[in-house]
Amino acid sequence: MITKLGVLLLFMGLSACAKILQPQVAEEQDVIQLGLEKHGLMAWYAVRFSILWEKETEPQWYMGTLIAGEVISPLLEQSRQQVVYWRVHRRAVHDKTGHVFSFIFYSSQADAALIYQHFKNNKVLTKLQQQQLLSGVSYDALYNNSQTNIADTSDPLWPEKIRSSWPFFIMGASQMWLEQIRAFKKQTLNESDIKQRYIIIQNNLTDLWQQQGQHALMHHLNALYAYQPVLVRF
Repeated sequence: MITKLGVLLLFMGLSACAKILQPQVAEEQDVIQLGLEKHGLMAWYAVRFSILWEKETEPQWYMGTLIAGEVISPLLEQSRQQVVYWRVHRRAVHDKTGHVFSFIFYSSQADAALIYQHFKNNKVLTKLQQQQLLSGVSYDALYNNSQTNIADTSDPLWPEKIRSSWPFFIMGASQMWLEQIRAFKKQTLNESDIKQRYIIIQNNLTDLWQQQGQHALMHHLNALYAYQPVLVRF
């Protein structure tokens, strides 16, 4: 027979579990609301780095990795509370836009202005441009920004449920990738040439992706969706 003390202890235990497991559903909205109260309307902004790409050659993929490790990583360490969502994006197509590495983030207009200034004052970016490895840096307009909803920079062809939730996924993936860069940086401290250092880091990232990406990423993403068949296009 369970005693009154046993019942009380059992109830306290269940209460403690309930308290620990209680989901914090409103956490992200609280962050957004705090930003609205402090600085006003929040929106998506982007900084785009145009990378030199000669015809008949492979894109210099290490350049995006270098910018992430030397420019974006320090920014996020200093200003993470000012950025609600963020991600990086790569593209390399032989067209008018060419090879571009982008940092896309969701913040207030005031914080976006400070983040832009961080990039404009960055010595690494200045050096890359002087060495003609980086052909230019462009910034989204701070004013008249209509991309105020979380889904606004997702692919417009996706259904709304994907568009509004995808920023959570891609930010996590970008954070994982950035943490791997930081780890590989510690292993290349003896390499004084920054270009060669990031060529090594990019090669390490490629090896990690090719050897571990299927199980660590593809398999577990598939598991979230109950191992159901998926249409894949390339």
